Amino acid sequence: MTAPAVAPVDHSPFREPSPSPAQDTPRPSSVFTEFARTHIAPRAEAAYRAEILDRLSWQRLADLGLWRTGVPERLGGTGGTWRDLAERIADVARAADDLGFVLSLIAHAGLVRALVEHGNAYHHTTVLPPLLQGAVGATALTEPHGGSDVARTRTTGERTADGWRLSGTKDHITNAPVADRALVLGRVPELGRRDITLFLVNLHSPGVRRGRPEELLGLRTSPTGALHLDGVLLHRDAVLGLPGEGLRTLYDVISFDRALYGLVIAAFLEPQLERTVAFARRREAFGTPILDHQYVQGRITDIRVTVEVARATALAGIDALVARDAEASLRCSVAKLVGSEGLVEAAQNLMCIQGHAGFMRGPLTRIVQDALGTLIAGGTSEMQRKNILNQMLAHHTD
Repeated sequence: MTAPAVAPVDHSPFREPSPSPAQDTPRPSSVFTEFARTHIAPRAEAAYRAEILDRLSWQRLADLGLWRTGVPERLGGTGGTWRDLAERIADVARAADDLGFVLSLIAHAGLVRALVEHGNAYHHTTVLPPLLQGAVGATALTEPHGGSDVARTRTTGERTADGWRLSGTKDHITNAPVADRALVLGRVPELGRRDITLFLVNLHSPGVRRGRPEELLGLRTSPTGALHLDGVLLHRDAVLGLPGEGLRTLYDVISFDRALYGLVIAAFLEPQLERTVAFARRREAFGTPILDHQYVQGRITDIRVTVEVARATALAGIDALVARDAEASLRCSVAKLVGSEGLVEAAQNLMCIQGHAGFMRGPLTRIVQDALGTLIAGGTSEMQRKNILNQMLAHHTD
C-alpha cells in the first residue's frame, strides 16, 4: 500500500486555529492512542522518507488538547499533573510507530512545563498560548565548540533600553528547523561569574536564521539543526526565571525531558514485544516454535524487563518532580539512562529474533537506527551517569 503523502514543512509564523469546544475538554488516554494508530502510524513511513516532522498530526494532537494536559485551567489548560501529560505522550508513543515524532513531542513538552513552572505573566500570556495550540517549541542548549558544556556557552544577552539583545549560535537542536519558539541558554557577562540565563525567543523574529536540517542516521522525523541569533531583540520579560539563575531553572527543565524518554521508550516497546512474541509462536526451527528455545526466551524476557524498569524509573522521576523531591534530578537521569540503553539492547534483540529478515532494511533496522539516536538525544549516557553521581554526592552525608 502506498504511504499517504505528508504535507511539506511550513516555516511561516504560527497562526492560531479557530477556537473549538474540543480544546476545552480533557481527553481520555484512549483518544490519543487511537489517534496515533489511525493517523500518525499510517503517515510515519512517508515522513521518515521525507525526513520531516508530521506537522498535520502535530496540529491535530494540539486540537485534541494534548498540550493542555497538566496545565492549570487559569493558564488555558485542563488541569491535572505533569504525570498526566507524560502518560498521554506515552499513549501516543505506544501506537504511533514513530519514535522520532515522539521525541519531538518530548522537546516541546519540556518547554511547556518550563513556562508554566517558571514563567512570568509575559510568558503565560504571550509565549505559552501558541504552544498549547499547535506551535512547535524547542530548547536550545548545545553550541558548536562546546557541545552541552554549559561553562563554554558563548551565546550572549545584552541589556537594551527596551529589553535584551541576544547573539550566538546553537547546534544540534531538536525541532530547530521547524520550531516557532525556543528556550535559549545564554549568558549575561555584566553579571560576573554567575551569569547563565535562559531566554525565550520567537524564532520568526528578525536576526534569527536556521541552519539546514541535519542528515541523521535515525530519528529522521525529528528535525534537528542549528539556530543562528544575530542581535535578536527580546522583550524585557523574555528571561525565564532570574538573570544569572539559569542553571537552577535548567536542571529542573531538562529533568522532565529525561524522565519522558524512559516512559515513551517503555510504551514504544510494548507493541514491538507483542509482535515479536506472536512471530516467535509462528516461526519454527528444528521442528518446534522458536519461542520454545531458551535463547529466544531470554531475548524476549530482556525486552520485557526493559519495559518494566524504564516505566517504573520514569514514573518515579516524574512523581519526584511533581513532589519537588530533592532527588528528582537523579531519578530522571536514571530513567533516561536505563531507557535509552535498554532500547538499544531491545532493538538488537528484536532484530536477532527475526534472523536475516530482521537485518534487511525495514521496520526493525529503523528501530535499531532510532534506538542509537536516543543514546545521544536528550543527553548522552555519560552525562546521565555524571549527573547521577553528582546528585548522589550532593546528598551524601558522612
